[in-house]
Amino acid sequence: MSNLRWKNLLPPVLYYLLILSASALPASRIKKVDNFFPLPNDKVLHLAVYTGFGFVLGGLPFPSAALGMAGSLLGGLDEQSQRLAPGRDVSIQDWLADILGIAIGLTLRRRPR
Repeated sequence: MSNLRWKNLLPPVLYYLLILSASALPASRIKKVDNFFPLPNDKVLHLAVYTGFGFVLGGLPFPSAALGMAGSLLGGLDEQSQRLAPGRDVSIQDWLADILGIAIGLTLRRRPR
């Protein structure tokens, strides 16, 4: 763990802040975006966003299991934060898509070459 530097934490922190920013948007705002630029299915969107997050997390010098647990926890926190956004709801299925995305991202980043 001595290889960890503060600059290594910057990409995952910024990525997660971007996720939280998107999650804070009210449902009406998301519908406007969807009308202008069609968004994929909600679960596909969760899977894609969290696959990227898992890939970024995979660059940290920690065991994959620890990063997976941290990513899962952050996905759950993100899901719960949506309670604060008007018109948004909390879904276990969204969280499961987040967890699957984290696993895929970590696997892509850390697969043997």
